[in-house]
Amino acid sequence: MLDLNGLEFHPDALKSVTRSLSLIDDSLRASEEANRVFIAILTSRRDPALMLRRMNEAGVLGRFIPEFGKIVSMMQFSMYHHYTVDEHLIRSVEVLSKIEKGEDVEAVPLSAHLIKTIEDRTVLYVAVLLHDIAKGRAEDHSIGGARMARKLCPRFGLNPRQTELVAWLIEEHLAMSMTAQTRDLNDWKTISDFSHRVQSLDRLKLLLILTVCDIRAVGPGVWNGWKGQLLRILYYETELLLSGGFSEVSRNERVQHARDRLTEALAGWPEDERKAYVRMHYQPYLLSVPLEDQVRHTEFIRQSDREG
Repeated sequence: MLDLNGLEFHPDALKSVTRSLSLIDDSLRASEEANRVFIAILTSRRDPALMLRRMNEAGVLGRFIPEFGKIVSMMQFSMYHHYTVDEHLIRSVEVLSKIEKGEDVEAVPLSAHLIKTIEDRTVLYVAVLLHDIAKGRAEDHSIGGARMARKLCPRFGLNPRQTELVAWLIEEHLAMSMTAQTRDLNDWKTISDFSHRVQSLDRLKLLLILTVCDIRAVGPGVWNGWKGQLLRILYYETELLLSGGFSEVSRNERVQHARDRLTEALAGWPEDERKAYVRMHYQPYLLSVPLEDQVRHTEFIRQSDREG
């Protein structure tokens, strides 16, 4: 009701909820209506992260989902993670909600476009919320998270197909970023191996968006244009292979588009000099380096040429 009307919790109401946590027992956790309401909150088109954060602060989220309760306030000891595991997961949902509302189009243009084509929002939101739920355990958290998802999703009201898709996304949630950042994206085998792992365009779309949400929710400055560019390249090349397209045709089109954008960005240069400069770059550079960095490089090179 609060989410439906865009209202906030009163502090006294939060205290009352916290004092009543014992009411959240196995019977309530098994209630179809309670789980339906939870999924409605999670997939709300208003501000699901705000509601989840208030539920977490009051102790409701960890009580309703005991597996989530295990990672509340859990620190992550790495140079990248700025938040506890529970806050990272809630921020991931917040990133997803912003993408869906069109608030991050410039930063994540491909995800903003693809999310409009997603047929099952519930699968995506559940996977985003649960992707790190097995952190801090002895087993690999991706495998453990997939196992937990297979237990939780039916309780949430998801059907077997949805459950398996959520489990797959959680088990593979690091695959796309690892491939994009550590493998040669100009090597056909890289794309072939990743395509074999993903197997379908629907999975590819969902995995890209989950990956973007995960990285952008890690902490300030972790996401950048270079990472976004690498993910887009991997997505486009994999999409072509999965759809039976011809990669070289698409690559040539994207290279030409990249050349056109760089040409436009150098509009102040003499035409002959501009054309010569744009022609000197290889395809991997044009496809993998963000435009703003390419423009900055041109100034370095031009200045160096002038100074002899």
